[in-house]
Amino acid sequence: MKIQIVGLGVVGLAQAYLSHKMGCEVFGYDIHNLQELPSYINFSTRLHSDMDINFICTQELHVEKAIQSLIENHVSGLYVIKSSTLPKTTETLSKKYQIHICHNPEFLREKYYLLDVLNPSRIIIGQCCPDHGRILVNFYEPLNRPIYITDPTTSELVKLVVNTLRSMIITFWNEIYELATASNLNIREVADLVNQVGTIGSYEGGNWGTRFFGKKFGGKCLPKDLDNLIDAFLQHNLNPILLRAVRESNNLKE
Repeated sequence: MKIQIVGLGVVGLAQAYLSHKMGCEVFGYDIHNLQELPSYINFSTRLHSDMDINFICTQELHVEKAIQSLIENHVSGLYVIKSSTLPKTTETLSKKYQIHICHNPEFLREKYYLLDVLNPSRIIIGQCCPDHGRILVNFYEPLNRPIYITDPTTSELVKLVVNTLRSMIITFWNEIYELATASNLNIREVADLVNQVGTIGSYEGGNWGTRFFGKKFGGKCLPKDLDNLIDAFLQHNLNPILLRAVRESNNLKE
């Protein structure tokens, strides 16, 4: 199988490495004349035309330009966007240029991208049609990892939600760290006893957050304890910005 990687940043290099490990012939394209690329990448500053899959791994702002270049150069094969595009980008480009495009997000840590690309937590394929979705399923099946098929817009949203959720959780624990430090408490012990995975995923009914779509949190405990935690911050002259935003957002659902 011939695989072309359009854009050779972290995402592109990861996908090139994966393709190589899958036994594919790997072609790399970038508008910049890059140096010191792995020897398994057949690099060029011009697009190769006869391909099976073209993975678009450019910065989000350059995705449409990459699509245009592929079309103008009559590049064959499936077009797959791996960039973190806004929802409906893939659908819009498909309609605009009257071509089939899939969306296939990456879930990589920048420092460990070669490890992560070979050991993905899951593979999400936003297929334009079942036939093209099957091409990607066949490509990824050797990894023996969970594969989920959806539409491109859902795929695009999932990628943004995953990273934003992680950003929010990091911010949440940074706020708790400030309170624990001010209270002379061991933040690692607090985190271990909270058990984030269990508290959100399985304890007391589980699926916290994802079984209350569109509804405010109520009852006696959640609003009261949120207020108490905010008060604990204020006692130490700390400003819990995220917690206050949570309370305000919930109150707007009155």
